[in-house]
Amino acid sequence: MNVQRVVDEVREEGFAVVPDFLDEMTVERLRRDLAPIFDDIGSRSSEDFGQQTIHTHNLLAKTRAVDEVLVDDKLLTLIEAILGPDFQISGVAAMRPAPGDRRQHMHRDDGHYPIPYPHPPLIVNTLIALDPFTVENGATEVVPRSHLLTDKVDQDKPTVSVEMPLGGLLLWDGALWHRGGGNSTEDSYRRSINLNFNLAWLKQRENQFIGVPPEVVVAMPEKLQALIGYKLTNFGLGTVDYRNPIETVKKRLLESEEIRSAV
Repeated sequence: MNVQRVVDEVREEGFAVVPDFLDEMTVERLRRDLAPIFDDIGSRSSEDFGQQTIHTHNLLAKTRAVDEVLVDDKLLTLIEAILGPDFQISGVAAMRPAPGDRRQHMHRDDGHYPIPYPHPPLIVNTLIALDPFTVENGATEVVPRSHLLTDKVDQDKPTVSVEMPLGGLLLWDGALWHRGGGNSTEDSYRRSINLNFNLAWLKQRENQFIGVPPEVVVAMPEKLQALIGYKLTNFGLGTVDYRNPIETVKKRLLESEEIRSAV
């Protein structure tokens, strides 16, 4: 994997693809372990957008299947090379556009933050292909170099469909204009996991502190605890009495167990 090539493409084009990020054995394990979650993903219809996929968010509260991928050194090396060393997980989701699902509304992922464009990367989002991404099954559509634009998002702007093989990784700057494509097939689904990262001093898109139960957090490896926000960042942001917040979580769980034992 050529890290510099990926970084340069994200900086210049707004996105990059690592086609052989996961091997077939790892992909098969993820497909198997995430099968109950993918099977529950449905679609909904609206007057404005028609039939669209309902993504499943907050995966870290629902499964341990993606933990190994999240702490993969290859992935974290790429994210650090773009965002710098002080980053965190912003959200983790499962996606499975179904036959007949329409494409998404064009958007920017960092639109939550009121910071003028263009600006240095605040967010790097990723998709890992658990099925091949094709134009027909709804491959992500991007507007190359749009992360450099100051304009408002234009829904009619021409896009490029990012096709990639099984196990491929798509990364993009959160300022890039993009959307999920429409699935025009009759019987094919496009499964992927969406791993989102942002600078650690920004608010996460998904509240990991509330979304992931404390008893789940304390059982995680320290590396994953830190990734979801249980760490001190930027010279002390996020402390509880000047300490890592994970220590407070552990203390409170222990106190709760002692109270239950005494009753």
